[in-house]
Amino acid sequence: MAKCVVIADEITGASAVGALLQKNRSSVCSLVSSRGIKDPAIKNFDCLVYSTNSRYLMPNQSYQMVFYAGKLLKSNDVKLYAKRIDPSMRGNTCTETQAFLDALGDPDRVAIVVPAFPALKRSNVGGYILVDGKPIQKSLVGLDDLRPAASGRVADLFTEKFNYRTNPVYLKDLFHGSDYLSHKIKALAENGTRAIVFDCTSQQDINTIADAVLKSGIKFLAVDPGPFTATLARKVMRAESASSDAASNQKIFGLVGGSNPLVAAQVEMLRLEDNVLFVPVKNIDLIGNEQKRAAEIERVVSNVVARANGFTTVIAVSDHLGANAQILMQFDQKLEETNRSQVEAMDIISTAYGQITHQVLERCPDFKAIYSTGAEYTLAICRELKSLGLNLQGQVLPLSAYGELIGGPYHQLKYVTSASSATDPNTLVESIQYLKRKLAL
Repeated sequence: MAKCVVIADEITGASAVGALLQKNRSSVCSLVSSRGIKDPAIKNFDCLVYSTNSRYLMPNQSYQMVFYAGKLLKSNDVKLYAKRIDPSMRGNTCTETQAFLDALGDPDRVAIVVPAFPALKRSNVGGYILVDGKPIQKSLVGLDDLRPAASGRVADLFTEKFNYRTNPVYLKDLFHGSDYLSHKIKALAENGTRAIVFDCTSQQDINTIADAVLKSGIKFLAVDPGPFTATLARKVMRAESASSDAASNQKIFGLVGGSNPLVAAQVEMLRLEDNVLFVPVKNIDLIGNEQKRAAEIERVVSNVVARANGFTTVIAVSDHLGANAQILMQFDQKLEETNRSQVEAMDIISTAYGQITHQVLERCPDFKAIYSTGAEYTLAICRELKSLGLNLQGQVLPLSAYGELIGGPYHQLKYVTSASSATDPNTLVESIQYLKRKLAL
């Protein structure tokens, strides 16, 4: 039997969440007929997505459809149950969520409602769904299930139409981290809450909520348009397959050099979106004498290794990104003093960045994936790691590629490299999330 079971109200939504699950390297089956549930071949899939085709039925009819499907799909083998809802809140959201809970039959199971889809610029703030920063009522039509709620808030919708106790959790609670949030979730569940509606603005928020739910130890039903379910599935599947603590402590090391303002903007976006340790690299020390260069490399590496335990992602960042005029002037003066050209300096600096990467990997084996931006730095890393190149396996975004190192002591190390001319401000955010999916983090 599948470890992850999702019920959707129509086939395109089912396919959309199935595609997100497939990105986790899970095998996914999407069904539209209840006869298929009993087919022996279905047992070979990791995830099962079932469409009830009930979006435009009357609430009592959609309840029966989902309740019946939930009964058929219930199994002791299932680790994650999820109800896929429409990102525009079409359909009978509350009724079908309640039907799935009733079908599973656990009086203490809680619906964890995360009605956000960051990739579609849909967030939930103060209980309101926003599309690109605007209330959804002003962005789209056909909001079937929100119309009865006068305020248009998802939290109010569940309070009005859900037959069990509902509580909202706002952004201020997410700021305290997953440990604080897990205690809050557990306390709400123990007090009889059956649906918790979460504010959410980013994939990092989704990760925080998912970690908190799993830490709380409660029985739950994921309710969302897909990203939350996919994140939970990735974490649940990893927990099932991890053979040691080392497997769950995998980390990503990133290296961002140069002075490109586009790349600086990408770094700031990641700083806002994710909990990342940024370690600055003083380029001026790298073009000094060998003693200064070695000391700066050691300072950066030691900083990374000493502080890595508190982070999944650590990135060494050039101090030239967003540098003021004084830093750049001092650098130019150093070039004159050492009689070096910009090209020579770039070769020395990129080589040093490669050495930083090599030493980080040697001293902290938990780093299982690399990100770098800029051709010079990617080349330097490949040389330092004695790799022949990259076995390219996919595109993250235009000008950003995913692959694995070929040859050398770090053969098959996961790697995303971006061109310094990549203009999308989300390049770094998307690249790190891509690597997290590949590592099942």
